[in-house]
Amino acid sequence: MSRRRLLLMFGGVSSEHEISLRSAASILAAVPRDRYDVRLLGIARDGTWRTGPTTSALADIIAHGELVGDLRALDFDVVFPCLHGPHGEDGTMQGLLEVFGKAYVGSGVLASALCMDKVAQKQLVRAAAPDVPLVEFRSVDARSLVDDIDAAELASEIARELGLPCFVKPANLGSSVGVEKVSSAETLAAAMRRAARYDHRLIVEAGVDAREIEVAVLGDGGPDTFVSSPGEIVLPAGVWYDYDTKYVKDVATLSIPAALPEAVASEIRRTALRAFAVTGCHGLARVDFLLDRHSGTAYLNELNTMPGFTSISMFPKLCEHGAIAYPDLIDRLCELAIARHAAKAGLSVW
Repeated sequence: MSRRRLLLMFGGVSSEHEISLRSAASILAAVPRDRYDVRLLGIARDGTWRTGPTTSALADIIAHGELVGDLRALDFDVVFPCLHGPHGEDGTMQGLLEVFGKAYVGSGVLASALCMDKVAQKQLVRAAAPDVPLVEFRSVDARSLVDDIDAAELASEIARELGLPCFVKPANLGSSVGVEKVSSAETLAAAMRRAARYDHRLIVEAGVDAREIEVAVLGDGGPDTFVSSPGEIVLPAGVWYDYDTKYVKDVATLSIPAALPEAVASEIRRTALRAFAVTGCHGLARVDFLLDRHSGTAYLNELNTMPGFTSISMFPKLCEHGAIAYPDLIDRLCELAIARHAAKAGLSVW
């Protein structure tokens, strides 16, 4: 059987550019070359597209590779858009690939955009699955922070409503970029302003003394969809899971499977699949939970439609624990993408 032509996209214009390179390097090393002929497309921080040989370092391709003027000239069957954050994971790249009529790994336009926006994601889940526990949250329009007095009043109101500590996040970023833990109303307004450097919409969430639990979902949402055992991000006392903890200081450890009662683990897996279906995800998602240490409530936190694929990332490790090796994971994702593309091609458009 002839090899499929796989286009691996990496880099991007978002603040998660470096994480994308790490993820893509791991994918490139694991692609089963007997099944796939790999082509590369690196996207620079300024939006420039370049390509180069698979023997080159990915950062070198972005810096010095051959310019790409037309994506279709790369001649591929399926795309693995290993792009994290805005302009890659938020439906924009998915929309471009839909316009070009190309098969691609991961969720479609709507689910990608929805799951990137933490406010919209929670609002949909609350409306469609009201029994799924969510931490209390507030959406904040960054324009309400321009005036110092208005910002201070808003911060006091949110602190009273959600309690302290609370967490401030840009609504449309990942990898904990721009996220801050706030312990006083006086510092909340400043934290929201800093988060507003990344997005015009923010989310403020009530703080919970919780364990970080994550589940990998792989499939099309049907009966054959794989839902992993829950894994846990284990942190030293007093440390929370920010960007430095994840990617710089490397103080977190992964516990797979998480030490949970079977009933709790089963309920988390059931909720993960339900959230995957409700949001319209396809192919893959890492579904994150906050497990309250005191009440035992497993709060659905967020769904990541293109989770990290680095050597330390939870998603591939959860799949590996479920007997899905990294090369098989890539193969399955590509097959899911091609099957969905073929099914859509069979639909009537007029």
